[in-house]
Amino acid sequence: MRVVLSVAICVIVSLVLGAIGTRYIHPHWILATLYSLHLHAAVACMLAMIVALFIQRHFLIWLLFAATIFFVGHALLMSREFAAPATAQEASGTSFRVLSFNILNDNYANAESIVEAIAGSGAEIVNIMEAAPLRVHLDALALSYPYRVGCGVLIEDCDHLMLSKVPIDRPVVRTLSDIFPDRFILGKVTIAGREINVAGIHTTKPYFDNFHSLELIRAGLALIEIPGPLLVTGDFNASSLGPNMRRFLRITDLKTGGWEPASWPVSAGVFGVPIDHVYARAPLKIKSVTRLPDAHGSNHAGLLAEIVILP
Repeated sequence: MRVVLSVAICVIVSLVLGAIGTRYIHPHWILATLYSLHLHAAVACMLAMIVALFIQRHFLIWLLFAATIFFVGHALLMSREFAAPATAQEASGTSFRVLSFNILNDNYANAESIVEAIAGSGAEIVNIMEAAPLRVHLDALALSYPYRVGCGVLIEDCDHLMLSKVPIDRPVVRTLSDIFPDRFILGKVTIAGREINVAGIHTTKPYFDNFHSLELIRAGLALIEIPGPLLVTGDFNASSLGPNMRRFLRITDLKTGGWEPASWPVSAGVFGVPIDHVYARAPLKIKSVTRLPDAHGSNHAGLLAEIVILP
């Protein structure tokens, strides 16, 4: 029985590692969700192999255990590849806040508390996805955020909404794929005398054929044409470990603020997956990114980031 259990664990771990390993040869959209869960799955495999070693010690089991360590280590290395947080000296410079939050499109019961959370966040720029519950509260939001894109301004519906305390100059709205329209907002704001490009993105889920990769390519092509400071926030439905996400960051020269906080599902807490992101391109740097203390009924955690404007 011990041998059978050990073999079963090894077979399951081998299949999972083999599926993750396809990313090194030819990534496929069918496994895109697993690529985002690379670190989680690899850690689970490593723990399973520790159990297998307690049951039976064999050369092949040790070899498979070493493979799990490699997969965990590589996931950690990849998570640091695009990390460029503000240094202690840079963090003392001029900064502003941005809020990114997928509030869930049927979350009407918590709409008022979400409005209060947005107004009390202190963020200059707010990117809200699935914003339908806020339609009837636009006047209240306008008291703190008089400028917006979405909910009747360039976008008829309230699926994607960008709010700002300062004017949004030359805003552009694009549709990234046929799945959902108008989920890419790009504009310019002036903060502390500096013109900053801000973009809000909401991509579709990665298991909808190749649409997720297509949307990232289209967004990336739009962003690489934009010179100067760039801030990108939104719900990407994938972690930064996904091969297509890494390609997006590489071509746009966007950076993370270091270890990204888990944002989904909220019930998993710190063990969740960081599929909501805040990315910045020099001369912007991310000073901090924190989860909102209350998800207000959403299955995503809102992210509040402080962005430093370097000279």
